Amino acid sequence: MFGWFRTVSSLTAVMVFSVGCINGVVPAGDDSTAAADVATKTLDVAEQVGGTTGFGGALMDGYVDHMPGQMGFNGQDDLAPGTSDMMVMVRNDSDRDGTFHLSYVASHMGLEDRMMDIEVGAGEEVAVEIPCSEIVGMGPLDMPGEAGCHLADGEAVENTMAVPGFFGQDFTCEGVYECTLATDVDDLDGDGDTEELIIVSDAMEFHMTDGGPTGHMHGTGSGMMGSHMGM
Repeated sequence: MFGWFRTVSSLTAVMVFSVGCINGVVPAGDDSTAAADVATKTLDVAEQVGGTTGFGGALMDGYVDHMPGQMGFNGQDDLAPGTSDMMVMVRNDSDRDGTFHLSYVASHMGLEDRMMDIEVGAGEEVAVEIPCSEIVGMGPLDMPGEAGCHLADGEAVENTMAVPGFFGQDFTCEGVYECTLATDVDDLDGDGDTEELIIVSDAMEFHMTDGGPTGHMHGTGSGMMGSHMGM
């Protein structure tokens, strides 16, 4: 398995980079407008989750049916503050060097996707500090199937299983959000190829657990989506 739960304190070779702290910048307009804009953006991303071509594939079928009521961006207090940072940990459990395409939306900086390329050598892990954000992912946040990283020889690894994470559900300010490149030995994407490389995010793992984001439970033990998962 991928070792999703390894903590920063247990890492043996971690490089840390920072993009700086944003000092108290907030969106223009009133609280309700700013929150509504963020809610619209997050729903646009969530609508891409599930289905045969969506983030997480069939494992996330039904995800968006539950998410609109749980986005939680109802006012300024629900948004990521402009005075805090967070850590993104990128792990490369493969034997090939790669460039990962980190994406995030921090509403206090605007609603456009912000991109950062992170070089991670084979068998290494790199931590980057970014402003606390509402959405964090790999590659274009609302486009599953796009490149989440490129290997040293130019081969692209799709972001389909790198389910984007949402503030307040998958990470918090000053917390750590993790994405891992590894061999798909469990055939998570269901294509029958257990030798290919995939990127798996903390959100993918978390949304597959019984209870899912914000405590939604089916009680079946088969993951957040219960019978929706087809398992």
